[in-house]
Amino acid sequence: MKRGIFTDCKELCAKRGPIKIVGISSGKRGKYDCAKEDPVSLYLLKETLKIAEKLGAETQLIDLRELKIGACKECYSTCPAQCRFNEKTGQCDCYHFKSDHMFIHDEHAVPIEKAYDLLTKEQFFDAYNNDNMLGKRDDMHVVYKAMMEADGVIFATSTAYYSRPALLQNMLSRFCALDGGVEDLWGDGKNLHNSVEYARKHNAKYKQRLYGKFVGFINCSKEGDSVTPDLMKACTMMGMKILPLGVAYRVNWYNDQTHRSDTKESLKDKFTSSLVKHLGTEMFNEIKKSQRKYGMYSKVV
Repeated sequence: MKRGIFTDCKELCAKRGPIKIVGISSGKRGKYDCAKEDPVSLYLLKETLKIAEKLGAETQLIDLRELKIGACKECYSTCPAQCRFNEKTGQCDCYHFKSDHMFIHDEHAVPIEKAYDLLTKEQFFDAYNNDNMLGKRDDMHVVYKAMMEADGVIFATSTAYYSRPALLQNMLSRFCALDGGVEDLWGDGKNLHNSVEYARKHNAKYKQRLYGKFVGFINCSKEGDSVTPDLMKACTMMGMKILPLGVAYRVNWYNDQTHRSDTKESLKDKFTSSLVKHLGTEMFNEIKKSQRKYGMYSKVV
């Protein structure tokens, strides 16, 4: 966790144009997968975004089931400047490829489709099964782009064994690049010496790109909501603004031993519906009356 002196800077971003609200669904269940139904939180998230749209917001739904996101490699823990972020490509430099690549012919990386044409079938599958020769795609750039463009973000989650769902945790760990990733050192091959020298500078600063953005939460589960409080701490650390009454939730008790009525009962719950309506409305209204300025530099001590 970063701690230190926080100062506004000339690069503070003032956003123009339509208000944009991004909803991130982290449920793994799917109606075409073994669960045979989508997460209840996804239904509620869609309703929240519809309300914001009616008020005039642009919305984007990110379904983490559809993305391939690698885990954070925790290079920040070795040195804060070892975590880098390229705002032009929307990538952290631990994951270089937006599509699958293969290293062939003197370690030159080519798209996997081209590698298939250049190699024999045996060579291709030998390389494909070699972790040192296959550069796998990473879709976190989709989330980074959406977060950078957003005025507000809504996380829709469940509770998995009293903790965050796996898809959510994987994605959230990668926010380290948005919350301090250094752009100046991009492309140096993760040279640790350069990172240490940068971090030693008395004027070294780390950009918190999500600072000032609004955030709300939706949670549906049978275990109660032990996820949102932890998410709130993470969002506060990144400088995001938590909406008053910014949590919509539904607890599905074990009244139905088959669980088959959970979704139906959740969607007709008037209290939950009122929270969803409030979340979509307040997210739009709070953004509209704000200055819509985002981003801040922190000096690590």
